[in-house]
Amino acid sequence: MYSSSSVFYLGNIRKENDKVYLIHTVEINSVLHSTQWYSSPYSFDKEMLLNLLEEEKKKIRHKLEAFAVLLKEAGIDGTVKSIHAETPGEGVLKAVEEIGASLVVLGCRGMGKLRRTFMGSVSDYVLHHAPVPVLICRHHEDEQHKHHK
Repeated sequence: MYSSSSVFYLGNIRKENDKVYLIHTVEINSVLHSTQWYSSPYSFDKEMLLNLLEEEKKKIRHKLEAFAVLLKEAGIDGTVKSIHAETPGEGVLKAVEEIGASLVVLGCRGMGKLRRTFMGSVSDYVLHHAPVPVLICRHHEDEQHKHHK
């Protein structure tokens, strides 16, 4: 299943010689801050931490393989890339710099104003910090929900 940003890109922007990078940003902090691997502030279960990290690697590998299938099915010359960063927004910007991107296309989950204010938004962060143009696509479900209010 394609995301709204993928569908928009394919239908409106794609050029024959484009090279597309599908980026997956990895927040290792979520594993490191898990309470599953330490019993007190001064001791931790090394084996549990290694297991959590291995599980996370498997999840990432599975996502990257799924991204590669999407590129192949769409007939797009592309690469999947995993970036480790403090936050997803920083990961996207790191990828932009590493690959020399000329455009960023992002989806938007459509968080409410209150949640976005406190949690931030990846698309908002990238829009305000990227050195290249950014296109943010609203998810189809968000648009339908908006019309049914």
